[in-house]
Amino acid sequence: MAHIVFVIGNLSDYHIPRYRALVSLVERAGHQITLVEIFGRSIYSHPQPARPLQFSDTSKALTLFAGTRSAGSTRVVWRIHNVVNELRPDIVITLGYHTEYSIYLCLRKLITGKFPLMYMSDSKADDGDRSRTKEAFKRLLVRWFDGALVAGQRHRDYALSLGIPLQRSRCGFDVIDVRFFSDAAAACRQNDAALRSELGLPDRYVLCVSRLVERKNVAGVVRAFARSGLAAQGYSLVIVGNGPYKARVEEAIRQADLFSKVVMVENVHNEVMPAFYALGDFLVLASRYDQWGLCANEAMAAGLPLIVTKGCGCAGEIVIDFENGFVVSEGSEDELSERMRMLGSDRQMRQQFGIRSREIIDQWTPELFAKSALELTEILLSPGSSAVKAPSP
Repeated sequence: MAHIVFVIGNLSDYHIPRYRALVSLVERAGHQITLVEIFGRSIYSHPQPARPLQFSDTSKALTLFAGTRSAGSTRVVWRIHNVVNELRPDIVITLGYHTEYSIYLCLRKLITGKFPLMYMSDSKADDGDRSRTKEAFKRLLVRWFDGALVAGQRHRDYALSLGIPLQRSRCGFDVIDVRFFSDAAAACRQNDAALRSELGLPDRYVLCVSRLVERKNVAGVVRAFARSGLAAQGYSLVIVGNGPYKARVEEAIRQADLFSKVVMVENVHNEVMPAFYALGDFLVLASRYDQWGLCANEAMAAGLPLIVTKGCGCAGEIVIDFENGFVVSEGSEDELSERMRMLGSDRQMRQQFGIRSREIIDQWTPELFAKSALELTEILLSPGSSAVKAPSP
């Protein structure tokens, strides 16, 4: 029996179903798992519900700084040091490779050689401009990790470039609770009129779920929507999100004279989001680059077609061009507006793409995350493992 220690900054909404599935699979395989949560509060400002961290009768959970979302690096490292001494893990799974706790775990593993170390990440090579110096430092660091659980194939290729061999990486990090979103969306559609009235949603709309930051290009979505001609067909644009670029988005709405056709909503809790997907016609994510785009998973679970850019990590993985939506060039508002027009004008296409979305996303569940994590765990713990060893004294 192996003891797995799962270290994460905060077990927030998206991580809970992944970890729950992992606990279930790990215990069925005869292993033990302990959750070490650094902070009891998320770094994000949206409301966070009560989170029961006891996922089974035998799994353990520790929160090191229960009432806060941050602490000094020295305090964090010292607490992690003591916890690792106490738990004596056979393997550690940690979120990322650049946080203070992940770097400490890497150094600890390198010096003592007592446990293999796996990181989880959705970084890929084309996530904005890359600094050669930073990339060189990453390679020096990441080569000492033993495995990587990443989002998709492009992320796996990036892990390979940083020093993680393909045999020690797996996909499946960026998954959601598909059943929750699917069932909730179906229930929302049974209560269509009342929910539209309660939430202030139009009869027909294109949905954009995004933080309002520059790289998400939400102002570009507004301009493409204006060019598509969908407003004249009775469509509105619903934007869910907030951020520092809100004023730029509002300016794009003003310039396009679309105030009567754009609804902006902030701080929607995850439990309410299925209604926004269920009552919309399709989703648009026009990021210049995006590590993945979990709103795509959610929209697909609700049975929506979607349009994403090539810069989104989900493009080519769960969003397949002309299969369940469209993949367009980032920055091309002409191409985006044309695809929006095509999808908005063709009900049969939307229905076919939506059905295919459900078929695809049913393969990207928390169970995939758990399967990939356990598979890597057993590879790294096997007697013939090629896990990185501590240097000889």
